[in-house]
Amino acid sequence: MKFFVSTAFALLSLIQAGGAQQTLSIRIGSTNRSYTLYTPKSYAPGKKLPLVYVLHGFTQTAADISRYSAFNPLADSFGFFAVYPSGISNGWNTNSGFPGGSTADDVGFIRILTDSLIARYGIDADRVYSCGFSAGGFMSHRLACELSDRIAAIASVAGTMSDAAFKACNPGRAVPVLHIHGTSDLVVAYNGGLSNISADKLMQFWVNKAACNQTPAKINIPDRVQEGSTAQWQRNGPCNQSLEMAHIAVNSGGHTWPGSSNSGVGTTNMDFSASAEIWQFFSRFSLNGPLTNIQTLKPNPEPALVWNGKDLLLKPASSTEASIALYDLSGRCLFSGHPEQFNAASIQTPQILVYQLNTHYGFFSGKLCID
Repeated sequence: MKFFVSTAFALLSLIQAGGAQQTLSIRIGSTNRSYTLYTPKSYAPGKKLPLVYVLHGFTQTAADISRYSAFNPLADSFGFFAVYPSGISNGWNTNSGFPGGSTADDVGFIRILTDSLIARYGIDADRVYSCGFSAGGFMSHRLACELSDRIAAIASVAGTMSDAAFKACNPGRAVPVLHIHGTSDLVVAYNGGLSNISADKLMQFWVNKAACNQTPAKINIPDRVQEGSTAQWQRNGPCNQSLEMAHIAVNSGGHTWPGSSNSGVGTTNMDFSASAEIWQFFSRFSLNGPLTNIQTLKPNPEPALVWNGKDLLLKPASSTEASIALYDLSGRCLFSGHPEQFNAASIQTPQILVYQLNTHYGFFSGKLCID
């Protein structure tokens, strides 16, 4: 299949500086397909960087998932291209037969777009990843099934596979998978439903495909913010070729993107950042297997919030910019914004609060006393 690059895409090749986001298009056959490309600040011609596809949910847009996933700051901090493709009529062809779902050749779209971006930017062809929310998660699993020779690893938030996609899945290689799902998801049922297989069945498929240890190691994520849900890592490994399959079960979590408010339906877990965990998972793998000497997501020293009796201060001040949220011990949010916007007169004092920092590196939290 031939493809033609739009004028906007051709002009972008003249841009040398990174840190830019543009909506572009690529012509595939008789159809123009749209996508949003974020070029990290560290980009320079000739520098091979990874690429992360971030796929929106059904009825959502590329702009929606760019906003609530907040992958652009991570792209700047860790040096990768973030690409937000647009599905036809805001849907993806996930092989589900879902009414209103797309019938477009979306696997072909991602394959051709990948080849085009590699040719245009010299992207590291061994480090192309896909993640997505809901239908975008379904689509990421389909890419792992059908583009295992192009996609190094995938992650899905609140999206499994349809029965038809599951039966048709026959990847040429085992693909590392991180699956994040709320147990109280009323849209894509955690335990399976008419339109999807269960999270357990999904993970068992990938665990078997990579011949992993059948018993996952389970680690509870600290319940830093009492918003009504908790989360647990479940990791299966070692697997063939030192791969890993991982699942974050969000107990009482809804159909949402953890770490981002107003991202879906139901309770959003705020104890971890799905985006930060996804990149940390991706950064460990390439098409050729596990990577070594990867850049850690955790800065040293870690950012912290302190109260000096008058103002909230971020320490160390040079570590990163951050937005903050303050919660009382019952989990009620008292403030959300930037430290300099906080006014202690707006809350009852003295009071011990739980703080959460949303940084380029992920989420950090702790307690402080406002007096």
